[in-house]
Amino acid sequence: MKWDEPPLWPVVVPTLIGFFAACLPHLFDWLPRPWGWALVVPFMILVLLSPLLYFSPKPTGGRIGVVIGANSAMLLAIIPQIFLFVWFIVVILFWIQQSMYVWKYNYPPFRVGTWLGLGAVSGLFVGGFFAHFTL
Repeated sequence: MKWDEPPLWPVVVPTLIGFFAACLPHLFDWLPRPWGWALVVPFMILVLLSPLLYFSPKPTGGRIGVVIGANSAMLLAIIPQIFLFVWFIVVILFWIQQSMYVWKYNYPPFRVGTWLGLGAVSGLFVGGFFAHFTL
């Protein structure tokens, strides 16, 4: 999928959804948190929302490969975070690098889905820091 000019929605929408999903547990501090679910529950929200990518605008939408790519990228971005604390830096920098050139080339839907999934998890990490330190 190739765009004529840099699209705004594939960069902004997944990042904002991840950001707001990360803020949700901190808005409901009055609820008991059995596992310290500040990252687990927002990640599950992203996974549950990922099938909506099937209905994303053209030229991306209408492909199951986008949904599978997004879920694969989200898992690859979150699992190493359990063992390696600074992994979020690698994920965010890689997503920024991808955002600069993915739109220029003709990539398959799976590859565009990985870009969208990394954007969502990048927003999740940034939103987690924001929520922890400000909310």
